Amino acid sequence: MDPDLCDAVTEAFVRFHEKGLVYKGEYMVNWAPLLKTAVSDLEVEYSEEEGKLYFFKYILDDGDASNSNSSEQFIPVSTTRPETILGDTAVCVHPEDERYRHLIGKRVRVPMSGSDSTSARTIPIIADEYVDREFGTGALKITPGHDPNDYTLGKKHNLPIINIMNKDGTMNEKAGRYVHLDRFAAREKIWTDMQENGIAIKVCR
Repeated sequence: MDPDLCDAVTEAFVRFHEKGLVYKGEYMVNWAPLLKTAVSDLEVEYSEEEGKLYFFKYILDDGDASNSNSSEQFIPVSTTRPETILGDTAVCVHPEDERYRHLIGKRVRVPMSGSDSTSARTIPIIADEYVDREFGTGALKITPGHDPNDYTLGKKHNLPIINIMNKDGTMNEKAGRYVHLDRFAAREKIWTDMQENGIAIKVCR
């Protein structure tokens, strides 16, 4: 915070700007909901905590939501944060995974993203060698707006970025029926709703 150092930072910024190296764009940051500010990577303290892994179905979209047989076709996905499902923009599989290779290029319906199955948002199934075939189901949901690795994959595959949370950690209007819920309350509510709709598979600790 010394004046000389502040001047040096300003001088460097101006020089970068003059060279066309400064631009405005979207990027992933660590966000503190209580403080409502970004937190530097250097200030983040990581800790191991026991969590849950939620397994659920991404129903294949055959273009006819009224087709009862379509609900039998799905790709299983797992996540530790069900509330971020509403911000998913793709499901990713390994290009050499025999279980899912035939599904690459097809579309699936985002669970609980509409008032019913006919209004659910659809997203593509894509392929990338980044996916760990041995973890979870081997199918990875991509949420570029809420995960740094997904953000990188999203940029690579030109996926849209959907932010579903307000600065205070509550769900915003893009979360549909879950708007205004705290993110943790939304997690429980979404999982309960998926159970009632036959989309949930299991929960593992």
